[in-house]
This record gives sequence, structure tokens and C-alpha cells, in this order.
Amino acid sequence: MAGGTSGVGASGGATQYKASNTDAEKTQAVSDVINSAVAGMNESKGKLVFLGEGRIDKVKTKVQDEMNKFIQANPNATPAEIKKEAEKSAAKNESIATFDKMRDDNFFKKLMSRRKELIGDMWG
Repeated sequence: MAGGTSGVGASGGATQYKASNTDAEKTQAVSDVINSAVAGMNESKGKLVFLGEGRIDKVKTKVQDEMNKFIQANPNATPAEIKKEAEKSAAKNESIATFDKMRDDNFFKKLMSRRKELIGDMWG
């Protein structure tokens, strides 16, 4: 009886270890892409350094959320597939953040221009 129990326990433990190792690989693939994207945005000569910390943090959070959903929806995805999806998500969210920044900058530019017009009209 002891031999049967250890045989069953050994088999179950090996399967669990493999699953958690795969989960760790998946999580690491997502983390690598996110860290790489954030590092690229934060570099002094990075293409997206102008976004600022707040927007960069938003991008990081959105990518992490999307990847959590992807991993739940695709439990059998390989780390390579997850990395590809994470890179796609990071690129999409970086673009969205860039357009949001441009929109906000344009709005404030128009707002300040209009403010100057009004001050000129009031005080001539």
C-alpha cells in the first residue's frame, strides 16, 4: 500500500511542478516584455520619454491586465506566444498613450492661446 501511495504522490507532484514551472515561464515572458517596454520609455533618449511617469505607469498596468486576460483565456499558450502577444499589447498601448499625450498637448495649447486672446480683449 505504501508503494502505491508514493507512486501516486510522485506522479501528482511532478505534474504540479511542471505546471507551476510553465506558469513561471509565462509570467517571466510577460514581465520581460513589460520591463523592456518601460525601460525604453524611461530612457533619456527613448522614443516615449516625453510621456511622463504617469502615462508610462498606465501603459504598464494596461499591458499587465491584458496579458493576465490572455493567459487565462489561453492556458496552453507557450512562452513564445505570450511574449509575442505581450509585445503586440505593449506597442498598441504605447501608441494609445502617445496619441493621448498629443491630444492633451494640443488641447492645452489651444486653451492657452484662447486665454491670451481673452486677456488681450479685456485689457487691450
